[in-house]
Amino acid sequence: MQFFIDKKVRLVKFVDRTFNCNFKFSTAIWEFLINAETKTQFHFEISADILKPQELELLRKAPKDRFQFEVGVQTTNDDVLNRINRFVNFSDIKEKVVELLEIKNIKQHLDLIAGLPGEDIVSFKKSFNDVYSIEPEEIQLGFLKLLRGSSMREEAEEYGMKYSPYPPYEIISTKDISYDELLILKKVESMVDKYYNSQKFNNIIKILVKCFDTPYDFYLELGNYFDKKGYFDRNIGNSEYYKVFLDFNMEITKLDNKILRDIVKYDYLMFNKRRGMPEFLGKGVGKEKENEFKDRLREKYSFKDYYVEGFCIDINKYIKTGEIEERESYFLFGYDGDIIEIDNLVNIKENK
Repeated sequence: MQFFIDKKVRLVKFVDRTFNCNFKFSTAIWEFLINAETKTQFHFEISADILKPQELELLRKAPKDRFQFEVGVQTTNDDVLNRINRFVNFSDIKEKVVELLEIKNIKQHLDLIAGLPGEDIVSFKKSFNDVYSIEPEEIQLGFLKLLRGSSMREEAEEYGMKYSPYPPYEIISTKDISYDELLILKKVESMVDKYYNSQKFNNIIKILVKCFDTPYDFYLELGNYFDKKGYFDRNIGNSEYYKVFLDFNMEITKLDNKILRDIVKYDYLMFNKRRGMPEFLGKGVGKEKENEFKDRLREKYSFKDYYVEGFCIDINKYIKTGEIEERESYFLFGYDGDIIEIDNLVNIKENK
């Protein structure tokens, strides 16, 4: 490990499938890495349900982003778990994952697998919503692979499993889930990977997902919209991924487009300050008011390093509480990542 640290490797992945199954081993490694002087990140596959209090206490000391944890949930259906010889309770996994999320220093990636024996699309939908309720940093929707020599491949006929004859032998259908249903899940996977896992659209998703019965329904409807518009068949530009939400809203969710545009604008500016404002988002502050802000604040802020933008809602309140209050608010978006609210032209409140 010291070799990788000395070479300033960006990311080191441990290949152990259950890294923390040996308490002494895992804690010794984690303690060493927590105390190391490095910016290298370390990725571990863990069983969250068996994390001990001592391990959680140790992990609280980890520098932010030093560790990434991959937690294999696969399904939250107990009957399906028993069929694949996984004797864990989702409630135990959830408890430990939530504890780690509260620490806010370790990125967690939770896996689900479609095509498991005994799991139909209704069950998978529930598994997805169960995992989504935890709000981990990433959710990966994988599809069962029937590798040569695996017990699952030996039992393929029993469960009516059809799979690709080519590596990695991905599932095509089972007696519980059809080919067409797996294609539906491919759409959901694509939307979750692009929009949820990127963490660049969080505030947009937060308002739109409330328009649907479940998070799964939102991502499916968004995937259907992508399919209908042909977006899966061509490359779309960075700003167009944001514009999709405004068009989607006009056709499907029908929220106040002015309010949604401001939320889209905020998420866009968090990650695209140097790209300039796309025409479809518009400028939320007039030139006269912008110049007034600059005159009052130029002693403290160099405006070559900031972009001034206005909103028709209290965007801070929405981000913190999810509540919409129509009230003008103005911000400086720093090219270095700072986001600063302009309050009454003079008082400045920094967003942390």
